[in-house]
Amino acid sequence: MPNASKKDKVKIITLLGMAVMIIAVAIKAATSSIVAAAAIHIAGLACFFIIEGMEKTPDSESGLSFKRFFSDLKKPGVIPLILFMLVLSPAEMLLSKAVFGRAYIDHVLGRVNMPGLDQLPLLLFNQIVAVLGEEIEFRAFFVGKGMKHFSFWPVVIVGAVLFAAAHFNAGAAEIVAWDLGGIFIDAILFALLYRRTGNCLISFIPHFLNNMIGFFLVPILFG
Repeated sequence: MPNASKKDKVKIITLLGMAVMIIAVAIKAATSSIVAAAAIHIAGLACFFIIEGMEKTPDSESGLSFKRFFSDLKKPGVIPLILFMLVLSPAEMLLSKAVFGRAYIDHVLGRVNMPGLDQLPLLLFNQIVAVLGEEIEFRAFFVGKGMKHFSFWPVVIVGAVLFAAAHFNAGAAEIVAWDLGGIFIDAILFALLYRRTGNCLISFIPHFLNNMIGFFLVPILFG
């Protein structure tokens, strides 16, 4: 395939995938459609791997690199940013409890359909699969592939809005705004981490650990 033709096809697939994700997130937020939720995942995952295959992306350039994991982890500023995010998560939960009380966690649990701590192996497996999927879709594809065609910050902001909207759950306006605002900030930080490493396995770390910290803190703070 001629290089120019391949670039055009990659761009079309990227734009199509981003458009499908935007539309699917909007439908899911408005209707809680399971089909729309599935479309978000299918579009992000499929387009990422199709583009990687078309470009024959080497591991040194892939947005999903197991071989680069430890070297990417050692890049300047990566570990401090991860540690900052791990402190931010429980601090946000404590503040949420102080401001909204039990109503906040009831709202969050309303949008989370996961096994409980009494099924820890299943919970871990569920979280690994779900979080890795989201990092491939929103960071490796939407941000990683998107910023090859658009400026970084517009892609990151749109991607963060989508990521937050994909977690929308109806409820009291102030709690919904607080919940989605926190998710939006998390998405910005995940994207910054991805930008520093080019590897969504690195942004997977704080995303996964923050979720697990949340699961363990819920019975302690709200039990």
